[in-house]
Amino acid sequence: MNYLKEINGFMRWLETSPLKPTTQALWLQLMDINNGCSWREWFTVSNTTLVARLNVSEKTVLEHRKILVEAGRIEYIPQGKKAGRYRIISLENAASPVPEKPKEEKTTRQEDKQPMNAFEFYESHFGGTLNSFVSQRIGDLIDDFGEENVIKAMEVTLQNGVQNIKYVQRVLSNQRAQEGVKKDAEYERYLKVVGESKSSTSEETERLQEIARRKGLSGQVRDTHCDF
Repeated sequence: MNYLKEINGFMRWLETSPLKPTTQALWLQLMDINNGCSWREWFTVSNTTLVARLNVSEKTVLEHRKILVEAGRIEYIPQGKKAGRYRIISLENAASPVPEKPKEEKTTRQEDKQPMNAFEFYESHFGGTLNSFVSQRIGDLIDDFGEENVIKAMEVTLQNGVQNIKYVQRVLSNQRAQEGVKKDAEYERYLKVVGESKSSTSEETERLQEIARRKGLSGQVRDTHCDF
């Protein structure tokens, strides 16, 4: 989507299809949120977020969302207790075909065909909007721990009944700490084996030197070999 072209198209469309100011404001807020999501075809937004942005009641949000749906400017799919899914119908090229609306029960999405990245996983499973703050935190975690580990930590977080990016970071930090303890234990075992090996070698050396002395030989024993 081209932000400027969509805004201009919306203003031209209002000339023949006027909307109430609150309805217009709701559309603009959805555009801004989708812009923050890097222009996804379908994106999630909670009612709480829209209530805070518009400074109106939830009932008012629902009322004006219905108006936008009926006017053909957005599509909306409820997801039970989770944040609903929105799709903004483009005004940049009104002649372009409208993609088929995904079904509610079994949604056909790009994520079903290809593995989701960490950002898509968060948006799909944690609910709410993927805002700039959360996106930055996820990006930092990927840099520090790797994307595969971040997704695994998100899965652990959900299994524990939590939907919080801070908890994801805590899971990753705990896993790294446990790996450090494991490596320390392995190193201690290595030192113990090396120490025992050196002790065994020293005993063998002394045994050979004693044999040499008994035979009246002189010299030093190195690495369990006689040098006389």
